[in-house]
Amino acid sequence: MVRQFSVAAIAILSALTFAAPSQALSCLRPTPERSFAQFHDAPELYQVWSGRWIQTNPIPQTEGYVDPNSGTKPEPVLYRFRGRMVGPQGAFGPIRSFRVKVAPQCAGPWCAQYPSGGEEAVGFFERPPTGARTFEPLPCGGASFSRTIDTIDRIAACFTSGACN
Repeated sequence: MVRQFSVAAIAILSALTFAAPSQALSCLRPTPERSFAQFHDAPELYQVWSGRWIQTNPIPQTEGYVDPNSGTKPEPVLYRFRGRMVGPQGAFGPIRSFRVKVAPQCAGPWCAQYPSGGEEAVGFFERPPTGARTFEPLPCGGASFSRTIDTIDRIAACFTSGACN
């Protein structure tokens, strides 16, 4: 009798465990080419910059997870970014420093993190008609990449080849 009860209890617990909705975020690994295509197709104007993040304001404490009941998402924070624009010939033009509103995005309860001060990156920045540029880190990545020659060359090739569109 105890043995039948144990088997029945395990069967019920297993069914409940596997019937529960999955609580994991599944993402494709981002590539500079896929990100270029995504931002190129967006209705907003985006620019690609290579440089370094400068943290100028305190960053709110986040866990990278939003409580689905409260819906509290990360607050936008102003940063500075210092670097050069990336185009068909790679990084070009003078080094510039500009204000950026960083607004981490969420997918369900999972949210992107804020950049670290001093972090080097190649990123896609929205350029609105007025005001500061906006950078929106994505929960699955793809809004920025490590600043390497390879990353800059791959994005530059997207401008010239059209293969990334």
